[in-house]
Amino acid sequence: MKEFMALNNNLKLRMLTVFLAVMLSSSIGPNMTIYYAKYFGAGLTGVLLIIVSVMGFIAGLYGGHLADVHGRKPIMVLGTILTLAGFALAAVMNSPLGHFPLPTFFAFLIAQVGANLSSPAEEAMVIDVSTPQNRRYVYALIYWIINISVMIGAALGGWFFRDYLFELLIGMGAVTIINLIIIYFFMSESFTPDHAGSGSVWQAVRGYWQVMSDHRYDWYLIGMVLSGMVTNQLGFYLAVHLGADFHTVHLFGLEIYGQRMLSGITLINTAIIIPFMSLFTRLTSKWSLRRAYTIGMGLQTLGFALTCMLNTLWPIVICAVILTIGEMVVVPPSQTLRADLMDPAKIGTYSGAFSAVYPLASVLAGATVTLSTAIGQYGMAILFLLLGGCSIAAVIHVLNLPKAAWNQKDPD
Repeated sequence: MKEFMALNNNLKLRMLTVFLAVMLSSSIGPNMTIYYAKYFGAGLTGVLLIIVSVMGFIAGLYGGHLADVHGRKPIMVLGTILTLAGFALAAVMNSPLGHFPLPTFFAFLIAQVGANLSSPAEEAMVIDVSTPQNRRYVYALIYWIINISVMIGAALGGWFFRDYLFELLIGMGAVTIINLIIIYFFMSESFTPDHAGSGSVWQAVRGYWQVMSDHRYDWYLIGMVLSGMVTNQLGFYLAVHLGADFHTVHLFGLEIYGQRMLSGITLINTAIIIPFMSLFTRLTSKWSLRRAYTIGMGLQTLGFALTCMLNTLWPIVICAVILTIGEMVVVPPSQTLRADLMDPAKIGTYSGAFSAVYPLASVLAGATVTLSTAIGQYGMAILFLLLGGCSIAAVIHVLNLPKAAWNQKDPD
């Protein structure tokens, strides 16, 4: 508690806004695929989801540039207003007056664009007001809060989305208003640009070209994409593997089949992270970034690789524990390293560039499902080990490269 109270006020408020924002996204987002499939069919739903992903990706890139040109707070306010407008329109389109699927899609597209537009500015503000000394603690705490909010949001969505969508959207709009009030009235600006800049698309492209000339950051992004190809597999190959190969069992009167085992891994993950994240943060606080990333990513990779070759309950439970321990070890140092690598004058743009990692890793992770038909489960296990090992090698390479002038003191 003493360490928390010593944090910058923006960081304390950011913990609250993260909790509310992630609760919003996790209660609504995962259920929209079901909503679209109901009204548009599976084929068109896939196209709509691609449109949302592409528009969100573009908004993240542009928002990162704008955060460096205009400061963090205005972009956070603009993004939150767009999110609120999207939820408000969605509520009207799913009210007692009737259900209108196509306007609802555009409403959620607006909300997603708003969220992605503000995300790099929010990330940049965290870096602005944290220090190298407290950054691991800050990222560990944010990660812990995210896990709690995902659990609550998923429960709200599962309980209310189908039968009480209008009421749920009204509630989500109210929560967004609370976030907007916190950002506008209580957060202070953390970055004032020291030069005149332009918000033009061309200036944004030039800014990202400059970021891509930073070879340390390029290698870091490569390492994170490789890591994401492994850690995103619960939604890709492992879902297919467990659905097809898991041996159904009965535990305490409950039938555990493949889909439930997949959900069980997520539940185990959350159930361990919430009580033990702070403990692991303290235990690894003195570790170098090199050691923490190597051990953490190594454990995660091992857990996912072994799960590829298993089809029974308790061995998979053990693997879930192993990969969760690895996750708790690797997340704070990997995020700390990302902050250390950024030029303080271009943190928004660097954060925007990082926003490309998740969609790219997801696309490549999806491609491994097709590859699995050729190489089988043991081939997939070997592939995961190779991807995880290459991710570790990329991060170690980053730490071995000469440091730029702005991060001469970043820890290894």
